[in-house]
Amino acid sequence: SDLETTSARKLTTSLFRYQKADKTLTRARALQKSMLHLIDGPGFVDRKTGSFIATYAHPFFWAPFIVVGDSTNN
Repeated sequence: SDLETTSARKLTTSLFRYQKADKTLTRARALQKSMLHLIDGPGFVDRKTGSFIATYAHPFFWAPFIVVGDSTNN
C-alpha cells in the first residue's frame, strides 16, 4: 500500500541523507536516526485532501529494516 511504500522511501532516503551530512556516522546510527525521524515526523498525509491518515510511530513501518554490510562508512 501507499503507507508502506512511503514509509520505506522516507526511511531509506533519510538514512542516506544522514550519512552524507555526517561522514562519522555508522550505517547503523544513520538508520537509527532515520527511524527516529520517521517516528517523530508528521506521518502519512493524503496529498489530495491534506488530511492525516496514519502515524509512522508504529513499529510496523520501521522495525523490519536492517543495515547489511560493514559497520563503517568506508
